[in-house]
Amino acid sequence: MKNKKKYSEDFELKWLENKKRLLNEDPEYKKAVEAYQMKSGADWLLFGIPVVAGIVSMQAIPIQSEIFRWVVCIAITILVFVLCVMVKSMANPHRAIEDIEADIKERYYQSLNKK
Repeated sequence: MKNKKKYSEDFELKWLENKKRLLNEDPEYKKAVEAYQMKSGADWLLFGIPVVAGIVSMQAIPIQSEIFRWVVCIAITILVFVLCVMVKSMANPHRAIEDIEADIKERYYQSLNKK
């Protein structure tokens, strides 16, 4: 992400007032946000895999203590979920939403300075 530029308090207040409208008007921002939505079966599969991993690990872990087995199972499920989220975000062809938002904010700042 780019270095954050210091803006005046007046501009920050105007940005907060108009942020939602400006972001929703930008086509690149809308496409990037839509890319994070779950639309296909592959998206749902990425979030179903952690559940399956948790169930399988519960049966396969050779630990006698039931509580410790549950803790390990939950840890495995969380780890697999994080990996699936990383795969989904790496498959996203768009720039990061924060970068797009920073560009929109900069354009808004430039447009206000021209006036």
